[in-house]
Parts: sequence; structure tokens; C-alpha cells
Amino acid sequence: MLKNYILIAFRQFTRHKMFSALNVFCLAIGISFCMLIGQYILHESSVNSIYKDVHQQYFLNSQWKVKNTGPEMTTVGALVKSLKQNYSNLVADYYRFNPVVNVVSAGDKHFREDVSIGDTNLVSMYGFPLLYGNPEKAFTDIHSAVITEVFAMKLFGEKNVINKIITFTNLSGKTTDYKVSAVLKVLPYNTISNAYADAHFGYAMYIPFEGNQYYPSSNGASSTGEDSWSGIYTVSFLKLQPGIQQGQLAGPIKNLLKLNAPETISKNLSVLLKPLDTYYLNSNNGSVYKTLSILSLVALGILLLAVINFVNIMIGTSSYRIKEIGLRKVFGGRRKELIFQYVIESIMLTLFAAILSLVFYAIFRPFFNEILNTSLSPISGFHFREYISMAFIVVIVGSLAGLYPAFILSGSEMVSSVKGKLEGIEKGMWMKKSLLIAQFTIAIGVFIFSMILSKQVDYFFNNDLGYDKDRLMIIVAFPKQWDSIGVEKMESIRNGLLTESAVKDASVSFDIPERTPPNQLSVNPEGRKDNEPLSAEGISVDEKYASTYGVQVTKGKFFNQTGAFISGEVVINESAMKLFGWKNALGKKIRYPDGGPESVVVGVVKDFHLTSMHESIAPLVFFHVKDNRAYRFITVKLGPGNLTHSIDLVRSKWKEISPLAPFEFTFMDDKLQSMYQSELHLKKASGVATGLMILIIIFGIFGVLALALTRRTKEIAVRKVLGAEIHHILSLFIRQYAALLMIANLIAWPVTYYFSNRWLRQYAYRIIQPLSIYFIAGILVTIVAFVLISLQCLKVALMNPVKSLKTE
Repeated sequence: MLKNYILIAFRQFTRHKMFSALNVFCLAIGISFCMLIGQYILHESSVNSIYKDVHQQYFLNSQWKVKNTGPEMTTVGALVKSLKQNYSNLVADYYRFNPVVNVVSAGDKHFREDVSIGDTNLVSMYGFPLLYGNPEKAFTDIHSAVITEVFAMKLFGEKNVINKIITFTNLSGKTTDYKVSAVLKVLPYNTISNAYADAHFGYAMYIPFEGNQYYPSSNGASSTGEDSWSGIYTVSFLKLQPGIQQGQLAGPIKNLLKLNAPETISKNLSVLLKPLDTYYLNSNNGSVYKTLSILSLVALGILLLAVINFVNIMIGTSSYRIKEIGLRKVFGGRRKELIFQYVIESIMLTLFAAILSLVFYAIFRPFFNEILNTSLSPISGFHFREYISMAFIVVIVGSLAGLYPAFILSGSEMVSSVKGKLEGIEKGMWMKKSLLIAQFTIAIGVFIFSMILSKQVDYFFNNDLGYDKDRLMIIVAFPKQWDSIGVEKMESIRNGLLTESAVKDASVSFDIPERTPPNQLSVNPEGRKDNEPLSAEGISVDEKYASTYGVQVTKGKFFNQTGAFISGEVVINESAMKLFGWKNALGKKIRYPDGGPESVVVGVVKDFHLTSMHESIAPLVFFHVKDNRAYRFITVKLGPGNLTHSIDLVRSKWKEISPLAPFEFTFMDDKLQSMYQSELHLKKASGVATGLMILIIIFGIFGVLALALTRRTKEIAVRKVLGAEIHHILSLFIRQYAALLMIANLIAWPVTYYFSNRWLRQYAYRIIQPLSIYFIAGILVTIVAFVLISLQCLKVALMNPVKSLKTE
């Protein structure tokens, strides 16, 4: 019986080649797009899956009652170690690190690298794979280092570099030698080796806390604050004992903070345990999760459009098979057998589409790798789960796509079927129209959302940021020597760059506009009656920061521009002045609850976006680098002219004035791109999805209209014989689809507005949805539909009516 069903299916496919090809092609587009997006979702969801016992691993995040008291991703350094020591029945292990960036050397090779200073159980706790070394004791002593195979090749030109010496420079300019004790294999992106790291491959080198002298200290001990109860800048992780839930740590954490931490921390801090297996998806306000959710809905929408085409064409071809169904019923064919036959045909078509989708997947995979900045698995890399998923899609899509036509066709009356009449089928045409409305609604909705998304992303880059981002060259400031001598050296390098003709201005600073500054301040501004401290952000800059970035000074001055440096002067932004309740900030003093020396406000700058537009502009205090003695960047404002030539001039000047420091740079435009990476990926993917949806609709309208015109060829001929003009015939069909398109717009507009508005709400600065976008989407989809309808109808309307009347 099954063999006969398959044989009949093949005959049906070959009899209606065009419609079968349309079904297969549209389904293949839908399935291949789902495969590509599905692979991307699997890739993103697998971040952190490399960890050993990943479901027991947690990232400690800080939640502060007073906003911006400290970073979210770090916490009290001594906390996790004390949890392990005092609650070993709950905590199996812990890991902490401090991220730093500095020059790492071997012989005459000097590179600026991301370095992780941390506990020595990194490899054993997470199960990171080693190329060389002992995984149970990757660090052999306090002067050993674990490096990546990429860095080994970069520094030594080979991977087996066990026992080779690497020199590390601290912030006082002193050097420490480390012997390589293990080499890590290349790791996929993960939260441990990539948190806070600028490099694509994460940290190049891992060295122990113990004996480390990165931050200068007078007592000769480790200087990164990992065992301090007052330091809040340590990245911390916990591994819980089997069966222990994260909620069971709430009490112990609160008790330890109360017993050991200062009141300013213990009363203000809540420590949250974030599961590592889902941390990447939910970080940054769930931006990755939101992006994946939207892409999933879009992929399902494309697949649904293809299924709707399938159903409509299957119903449309019913006129060719109605007598067959009637005769089979006469000879005892049961309804369930008829349904089974049509489902088999549907699954077979879907199987052909799935095979073709593999070809489409291979063709478009490089394109999607580029627009999503990822590396999707090739077909040869598919695992058992991918093939099971494809089989599941074939059965589910094939069954769902074939069931409704099967029930409609098999439910026709026997007598009417034998006569070739379609009374029973025409009763189900409401479903066909409903599916067309759904198809138009989905396409219009995605089209509108794609334009809104594009407009919001453009707003990020074209909106007034409050500073001039053009031709800003960000150079990593080396050598790092965080003391008065080091700052003077860096200012000397800055002044040397300013002598170059291509350089318009230059500035030394600790931060640039790319993230929330790590220095969160508690301040008591002058004149405030309430003794409760306020929260602000603080960054270290020099006197040329405002002129380099084009930040507008609205009152006073941006430090001393011509005379000698004056200690204790600060500049604030307008949001800080508003928070402090000052109408005139010049000369006002700021005191600090931690006992630091008070500051005097000498200038106010107009608000500008130091972080992304996800966040509101925060109160900001600028300190001079000579007061804080810390820096990370030199920002160079390039003048007009050839950009490549200007870069070469700056590079030559840098090598002349700082020959031992690596020259690494990026542009502010690139920093902005990385800040909105999820949105850019979504914009590109939704643009592709919109194009595919329009393509599927075109093929769908073509198929449905071709069937309708074939059935109504005689009717059109009779109308022409009776005097109907071509425009009358065109309007006959256009009116039918115009009503469907109008209903689709009425549904799509409010639904899309609601969901677009919810999506936009995640941004502190966002566009107002323009009504014009809705009109543009509706009109463009309508024009595409009407042009296609007109072209097909015109072909039939121009036929000789005598020939059409002879058509059987």
C-alpha cells in the first residue's frame, strides 16, 4: 500500500511540475533559513558549555542599593575564599581573577596582552584542555604561567614552550620573570577566559595571585586585593557541591559580609549567583537572549510562509484530483487512507525540500558567518542531533502542511467528486483566504520591524553623542607606570605626537566612551543638607580631553589649559550638577565619605554619552590623571587628509618617541560598532529575512494565482466575448487581493507597533516610531502583490478568447 502511495505521489509531482517545484523551493528556503538561525542559536547557547560540571558553576555579581557604588561583574575579593573555608558542605571550589592589560616580553619581542591574575585552580576547576602541561597542576609555583597556544606561537613561533621565560612588567615599571608551565588549547568564546578581555581569543597569559606585584604595594604581598574585604573589584566564581541550590548561599554570604566587610559595603551590597550555563545569554540586560528570540520568531515566520504557500497550492490543485478522489471512494477507499496518501505526498515534498535546503545551507553559510560574526558548522560537521532535528522538521512540517488539504479533499461528497464538482472544496476556501491574510500579515510585520530596527541602529551612530567621534584614534598607552613619573612620561609621549602635522589634538585618559567607568564614587557635595552620600561615576583625564573629543565646556574651564597643574581640581557634567542641586557649580567643593581629600569644581561640560544608549547619561566627575596617576589610552584627533597616510605618520612618530612600547590602535567608530554588535547582527539578519519573505510571497502569489487563472480561463474568455475590457478583468482579481491586503495591514500594524515598542523600551535613548514606516511597508508589499497579479492576469486576458473557450 505504501509503495502505491509513493508511486502515485511521484506521478502527481511530475504531472504538475511547476507547482511541485514552487512548493519544494519555498519550503527549502524556509528550512535552510531555520537551519542557519538554528545553528546560530546552538552556537550562542553553547557558550560556557565547555566547563566541567557547568550546572554547578556560578558567577558572582554585585547588586548595590546605591546605584553605581561598584561594578556589577565584580565583588568583594575575600568572599568566595571564605565561603569555601567556612561552608565547605555547600561550596566545592572557587576561582577568582583580576583582569589587566600590559606589556609581555620575551627577548626583544614586546606585546600588549590581556593577562589574568588569579587563583591557580583555573584548569582543574573548569576542565580547560591543555596542549602541554599537567592538567591537575597547571601552575607549578608562584612564578609559573599558563599561556594560550595562540600566544605561544605569537611570542616564540612554536607551541611547545614549556619552561620558556616570559617577562611581565608591573605598574611601577619593575619586571618579573615567569616560567611557562602549561599551554592551553584554543578555547571557544566563554565567560572565564573572555570576561573583561579585549582580545578575540581572551586572555593570553594566566599568572598566580600569590607573589604578584602588578599593583605596587609596600608590604611585599600580593597587590591585587583578592583577600581584601574592602576591595570590590575581584571577578569571582563558585562551584557548588552536588545537589546544592544557589539560594542556600544567600544566608552564608550575608553573614560573612556582615562579620568582615565595612558597613559601607555590607549594608549596601547584595551578591547574586548567576548560573554560568545561561550567563552569556542573560548578560547585558539579556541582549543576546532577546536577539535569539527575535531571530527564532523570524525564522519560524519564514517557515510558516512557506507552509502557507504549500497548503494554498495543495488546495488549488484539488480541481485536478477531485474525480480521482470520487472514484476511489466509489471503489471502497476510506477517508483515513485518502488522508494518509496526501500526508505521504506532503512529507515527500518536504523531504525533497530538506535535501535542497542542505545545498542552500552550504551556499549561504559563509554569508551568514559574515553578517552574524560567527562560525556556523559546515554540513560535514553536523552531529546526530542536527540530522534528528531535520527529520523532525520534515515529519512535522510535512504532516502539518498536508493535513488540512487532505481533510478538505477527502471530505468532499462522493457524487460531487465523481462529477468533478468542487462544492465541498469551495466551502473550505475561507481557510485559503485566511492563510493568505496570515502570510501578508507576517511579511508586513517583519518588514516594518526590520525598518524600525534599522532606524534605531542608525540613531545610535548618527545621533548627537555629545562628542565628535570622527577620526578619533585610540592608542593603548604603554608603558604603564601608574605613578607621577609614569604620567609625566605619558604626557611627554602625548606632546611628542602633537608635533606631528597629521595630529590635530591628543589626550591621555583612563577611560574612553565605550563602557560604564569602573570607578564609582560616593560623594557629599557642598550645600547638601542630607548626609546620605550620592553616587556618581569618575574618570581620569588630562586637560586636553575636552578639546580632543569635542566635548562642550558650558561653564568655567576644563582644568588649567596654560599654567601649572593644580591638585584637587575636578570638572563635572550637567547631570552631576543637577544631581548635586547646584545652580552654579564653579568653586563648589565635593567631599568623599571614604576620607579622601576634597575636590573643587572648576568647570562643567555638556552631557555626552560615555556609555551606550541602553543607559541614561550618568552624573560624571572628571579627575586629572596627575591626581589619580592612572591611564590606559592616548586618544589622537587626526586632522583632515588621507587617513592611511596619517596613521603611518603617527606610527612612525610613536616608534621614534616610545620604541619599546607596542603600537596598537583602533578608531572610535569601531568601538561604537562593538557596543551595538547584537543590534547590528539583528539588523542584517532581519534585512535578509525580509527579502526572503518577499520572495516567498512572490512565489506564493504566483502559484495561487496561476491555479485560479487556470480554473477561470473560460470565464475570462466569456467576459471578453461579452465586451469586458482588459482593465475590467484586471480589476476583478485585484479587488479580491486588495481586500486581503487591507485586512493584513489592519492586523499587522497594531501588533507590530506593540512588539516594536516593547523592544525599543530597553534603550534609554530611542526613536519614536514614525507612521511613515507603516505606510511604506504596507504600500511596498501591496505594490509587489499588485504588479505580480497584473502581469499574470494580463497574460491570460490577452489570450484569444476563441482558443480559451476550447480549453478543457
